[in-house]
Amino acid sequence: MSGSNVRGLPRELEPGAHVIGVGIGGGAFAEYMVLPADAAVPVPTGWADEQALGLVVNWPTALAALKPLGGVTAGQSVLIHAAAGGTGQAAVKMAKHYGATVIAAASPGKHEVVRALGADHVIDSRGGDIAAEVLRLTGGAGADLVLESVGGATLNASLAATKRVTGRVVVYGLAGGEAAITNWDLVYKHQIHVIGLNIGLLIQAAPQIFGEVMGELFALIAAGVLGPGRPTAYELADGPKTLAELETRATIGKLALLP
Repeated sequence: MSGSNVRGLPRELEPGAHVIGVGIGGGAFAEYMVLPADAAVPVPTGWADEQALGLVVNWPTALAALKPLGGVTAGQSVLIHAAAGGTGQAAVKMAKHYGATVIAAASPGKHEVVRALGADHVIDSRGGDIAAEVLRLTGGAGADLVLESVGGATLNASLAATKRVTGRVVVYGLAGGEAAITNWDLVYKHQIHVIGLNIGLLIQAAPQIFGEVMGELFALIAAGVLGPGRPTAYELADGPKTLAELETRATIGKLALLP
């Protein structure tokens, strides 16, 4: 394949290059796929395929949510939902690297994993009042930035936990179901910025931004902020079981299905 129009990556893609990519139109279980050059990135030297899985969805999503969309800066507070997941873990590491105070939400059995990543505070994602806890931890101000991937009732908690006027909520998932936000809410109840993110559409609609995200991502790898992923690997035949565990949020980190 030719990757001559990909910008912001450590090297251009040439025919025969070892790459990993994201299929915007689906096809993750196919034997062969055709990808736009902007959706394929080189696998770092020495990394196995499964170690590079986060490069094309999880890590770029976390970085795009934090930087070009979320505008995080040093000293700001960031609430990260599903902090023990593949995207959440990367977000915790990157947010700390950028000097933010990280409030990580995870189920109790995953708290130690999140603390080990450097989170400043870890709160229970399944019990208690998330908004009240975040307000307490931020002196009543609310979080400057919220990375929202849960949806459902958790989205309402995220809106209530966000700093008024300047606070941002980047929504990139709805594992817990859909939730409604009205114009009345935004004018009279939650005066905040709500930003939608889908990394596949970002690649299509704003390839320059995606190129900048990937350039920054490889700089973070070079700096040792991010290293080879350590996903839990399963045989392809165990795919249905693995997806069921993912749906019930019983997993930690990235999962890999081995062909």
